[in-house]
Amino acid sequence: MGFKITKNFYKFYLIFIIIFCVFQNQSLSAAREPLIRVLISKNRNLRIRSDKSIPLIIKGQKFSNKKIKGLTVKKENNRTSLFFDKNKQKIYDLKNKVKLVVKSSDGRGIWVGQKRYSGILNLLVLDSEILVINILGIEKYLSSVVGSEMPAKWPLEALKAQAIASRTYALKQKGNPIYDIDSTQKNQVYNGLESRTYKTARAVRSTRSLVLTYKNKLINALFHSSSGGMTENSQDVWKNEYPYLSSVKDFDKNNPKLRWQKKFSNEELKSLFPKIGGIKKIEILNITNTGRVKNVKLLGYYGSDQMSGVDIRKRMNLKSNFVRFKFIEDNEIESNNNNSKILTTNKFEDEPLYHIVKSGDILNNIAHKYNVNVYEIIDLNSIKDSSLININQKLLIPRNSSNTSSTAEKILVVSGQGSGHGVGMSQWGARYMASKGQKAERILKHFYKGVGIKPFSKNYL
Repeated sequence: MGFKITKNFYKFYLIFIIIFCVFQNQSLSAAREPLIRVLISKNRNLRIRSDKSIPLIIKGQKFSNKKIKGLTVKKENNRTSLFFDKNKQKIYDLKNKVKLVVKSSDGRGIWVGQKRYSGILNLLVLDSEILVINILGIEKYLSSVVGSEMPAKWPLEALKAQAIASRTYALKQKGNPIYDIDSTQKNQVYNGLESRTYKTARAVRSTRSLVLTYKNKLINALFHSSSGGMTENSQDVWKNEYPYLSSVKDFDKNNPKLRWQKKFSNEELKSLFPKIGGIKKIEILNITNTGRVKNVKLLGYYGSDQMSGVDIRKRMNLKSNFVRFKFIEDNEIESNNNNSKILTTNKFEDEPLYHIVKSGDILNNIAHKYNVNVYEIIDLNSIKDSSLININQKLLIPRNSSNTSSTAEKILVVSGQGSGHGVGMSQWGARYMASKGQKAERILKHFYKGVGIKPFSKNYL
């Protein structure tokens, strides 16, 4: 009997030691989880509240763990005012650069406007705005990021690839003085607890701490929605060249919004390009190896300008710079089944108007014939000496309503494909590869060349 007791005791002791070690490892792992500081709001007015009966805790300035149901911050007439519990309590004046901390023990999170967030909130009052910074463990953060960046119904391996890429990207941003990362498309989208699902949490949990490295350093793990067939070299979009961000084949043909169009009226173009009085013609100067616009020349009514494809995309709010331009008459546009306007032709560029120089021709007479300004012809054809034009020389003539057969208004139609900058992982490409049975590791190593996938270490920063 004594022997059996001793034997059972040792069994129990061994089980206890194993369980203890497991929990200790989990605790240590949790303790080592990096924190991330996310800018979730930047506004002049702010409303924060608890969920139901569990109070919020606020500290900072005159407050020491004060319990509240909610707070409102307003900035009016150079005065920042703080109200507690729907303006029913005392009003406090907040000075510039004051920081407040808001916490909650409620697992349902803290409401900021129409979204809920876990972790704690730092409120920072600056000269013209109130910054709200959400501080939480990066794994909790990622469970929401994955659901914000990708539909949760997509294949699990695509979600896992997104989790690893997003973890790498976020950790790469750490080190800024006030916050690490923005919650918008400027960095990566983070919608708080509303975008966290069981499937996104599973994708993050199964890839816990894994990051992408190149030569034992975190990579700049850029990603985008859809490239339009080929991803782009980093140096063709920005100045920096990263060996792991090189052009590869994309598998994004299943994207229902792969091809798109956007139109601009003359008035809209004048508003977008006021210095040159709008746009009469856009000349693509060069393109990248994948077909994206690299530089363009804009001919306006008051002069001309040159812009990069990246800048023209920002200025015109285009989905990508994988585009072509065409000026057409308004009557060439018709409605599709979705009641939106689309171009009825597949041609990208406007048909040019030319004049062949004959004996006795001078620029003034040619300009008069086509009812255009002589300087427009000079600029359009890069003529250095207006007196030197040659017989049979082919001159490009600016089009306008008076030298075309129709008086319909000319509009600019931009035809494009893909969405985003086109560098790094294509999310629609990842979706397709995952649907064909490819694992997250294979997806990532396709879009990021020569990378390793390893548990995070501070040595990688």
